[in-house]
Amino acid sequence: MTSDFTISVTSDFTISVGGGWDVKFHPLPSYEHDDHNYKSNTSSSSDRGVVLISIPLSTLFTNNEDVYHAFSNNRAAKIALADYTARVLSNLLPIHHEHSNNTSTFTIQTMGQSSNAINNKGSSTKRYGRNKKMFGTKKDTPIPYVQERSDCMIVRDSNNDISLQFYLHATMQNNDNECLELKKKIINYMLSPVLHQLQLKLTSLDCYTHVACVVLQNAMRDMLHPPRQLDSSIITSTGNEKKANGQQAEYLNAVAFIADDSLLPRKSGRSSLPMSSPPAVPFYSPENSDQLTRVVTVNVGSFWRRYLNDDGSVKELGNDMAVGDGDNDDTSQEKSTVTIRGMIIPRGVTLIVGGGYHGKSTLLQAITMGIYDNTPHDGRERVVSSPDAVSIRAEDGRYVNNTNVSAFISNLPSGKSINGASISSNQDTTKFSTKDASGSTSQAANVIEAIEGGASALLVDEDVSAANFMARDGRMRAMIMDEPITPLLYRVNGLFLSKEHEVSTVVVVGGVGEWLDVADAVVLMKDYVAYDGLKKAKSVSYQFSYGHVQYGGRGVVHRLPWKAQENSMKRPVSDNVDDQQMSDDDDMSQEDIDGKELSTTTVSPLRRRPDIDCIMNKFKKASIHLVESGSSHLCFYDNGDCDSKQSAVSNDEDEDDGQVDMSKCSQLVGNSSEQLYGCGICVLWLIQESLSHPDDDLSCLLDRMTNVLNNQNSGGMNMLIASLKQNQTVTNSAANEKITDLFSSNDILDLWESVGYVYRPRRHEVFMALTRMRGMKFHILPDKPKDVNKVSQEEEVKRLEEEVRKKALADLWANRRKK
Repeated sequence: MTSDFTISVTSDFTISVGGGWDVKFHPLPSYEHDDHNYKSNTSSSSDRGVVLISIPLSTLFTNNEDVYHAFSNNRAAKIALADYTARVLSNLLPIHHEHSNNTSTFTIQTMGQSSNAINNKGSSTKRYGRNKKMFGTKKDTPIPYVQERSDCMIVRDSNNDISLQFYLHATMQNNDNECLELKKKIINYMLSPVLHQLQLKLTSLDCYTHVACVVLQNAMRDMLHPPRQLDSSIITSTGNEKKANGQQAEYLNAVAFIADDSLLPRKSGRSSLPMSSPPAVPFYSPENSDQLTRVVTVNVGSFWRRYLNDDGSVKELGNDMAVGDGDNDDTSQEKSTVTIRGMIIPRGVTLIVGGGYHGKSTLLQAITMGIYDNTPHDGRERVVSSPDAVSIRAEDGRYVNNTNVSAFISNLPSGKSINGASISSNQDTTKFSTKDASGSTSQAANVIEAIEGGASALLVDEDVSAANFMARDGRMRAMIMDEPITPLLYRVNGLFLSKEHEVSTVVVVGGVGEWLDVADAVVLMKDYVAYDGLKKAKSVSYQFSYGHVQYGGRGVVHRLPWKAQENSMKRPVSDNVDDQQMSDDDDMSQEDIDGKELSTTTVSPLRRRPDIDCIMNKFKKASIHLVESGSSHLCFYDNGDCDSKQSAVSNDEDEDDGQVDMSKCSQLVGNSSEQLYGCGICVLWLIQESLSHPDDDLSCLLDRMTNVLNNQNSGGMNMLIASLKQNQTVTNSAANEKITDLFSSNDILDLWESVGYVYRPRRHEVFMALTRMRGMKFHILPDKPKDVNKVSQEEEVKRLEEEVRKKALADLWANRRKK
């Protein structure tokens, strides 16, 4: 028995339902779920298929040209429209129809409802020598986040028209005697009222307010800080982008923005629904705080402004409010903007402090999930964060391979021995690997990999972090002189001031006061109310730190620079923080350097990529499977020869190879199997793409993936699935080209059977899934050659900085001699 099965689907048909809708039915291959193969089943008494439905936006909004242009020129509006469509369909479906004296049953449902119906049966399958169970995710309440999804999207078709497109699942039981024309009539009869109701909802005020809320959030998020890819030469010192027309886009220079009157608490720790107020306390920005409190003016466009209040909250839908109503008395500029007061989390190092149960973690959780757009009336729909903000925590037991953690971890004992006697040897932490990371080493790896993936901010909660990774007090430094860990406390300032990274850090802290020494901003939470605590933090820091954290004018010991380290190979490098600060900052004369063998190691992430030999031996034919619903675990199995009964790993490797544990990745949406499965699809695509681009590192591969997903013509996640070549087994000669590509892989059939659809994940969660895949090895690439002109400029800057530094040191010694 083989896993490859080719079937020619020739019974596709088009259904005319009117109203401008295009409806096509595409049969799915009959199957018996044995070892996860799709094979012919002639005894089946049911027909299964996917109904592809689309309508051009120009047809949908044919009576209102303003609406069409408002959607066609705004990417966020398109995503919100697709999301709203999916929510409406989940309420209108499923529908059932019985025909011919109850002998034939027709069912049409969403892709998610179909997967729930299949997986709620709880059927288990034995796959490649391992017993696994297929699970779906049953959603009683829709998630409050608006995300791109694979079953409903806005695409540009072959005629260059922008169209709304979605997939439904159809099942026809006991209909062997039904003719094709009768099937068409029945599906037409079932779908016509559904599509009519859907069209009314898509042109309603409820739809427009839903979309306006998302458009506002995207506009707010764009105001936080300049995109990281912009050249620094076009950014002014105030953080404003110079536009071609001479105007400047004003940026808040912030990691996040929390609007006044936002409702941050949730009903419970397992619920995404807002807590009722009272008892929940609405958020308000600190009074009299020039650093934290901001009043921002956001341009959302004149059309979407009609459905928002002056403060950006969505308007309540009244019976007297008609489509297109707006504030006609306002000026053109006023009609396109809203004014919002709130609190920013500035770039740099921001602390969130306060007593227990005073709202610290609740605020951080709102910032953490502010990377997503929220639905109206969620309470956090005007809380936005940098799209590249990454949550960091300890992750005991995680898999790490070839990661440079030397910025935080060094001189780890290797455990080597000769004839039973241990020998003094240290691991190379610039290429750190382990199958079972400790809390501190896992959190160090998480920080470095977040930077490697392009994070602009790190979000850290003291409660879920390794204590020895966060900070270490003076008594413990005196007790343990050879501590291999350099705490995050000592690195956060240098990480932000580094021109290479400029990564901010937001930390919830309540137990270690040394963090007050490094803060650029402090949010003090008291009785769920936010205050500006920076002035008091500076006072406390001065009171407790003055006189014992200074080292001969070299600066506060807690603020280590983020730079390459030059270490003598003829002497051991001390890992005591005080000594390291001296080593990093002391100037050495040429006479001191002569005769000493020096090595330079970077503390930044190394350029890595998936190892080709590892891919070819283990993961070339891998397929993605969920271990179980809600567990946040993925598993990659070989979808090749089923007779071999092998998983994606070879016999001489660990049985855990191919396993991915994402349970500690807190920015996945709830227990969303759909987004987790999307991570798996993206990982498969990255593995395949890495074979075609052997010189690309992980960052470049992620950029390629992002470009494909952002391409409106490609269909987003479906494009990635269609391009997975290793599992193409089904052909469809009658369908159009895009559907042919999509139906030509078992991966899409796996998706439809397991979760029904997927949400598009961020690049950071995809990166996490790939680097946590047990058994995956990463190859270190050489540094990219630098541009000669850029290098010369950097060298000149370094030369000038070195002259300033030498002069300051000379002045210091001169002052000491005078004493």
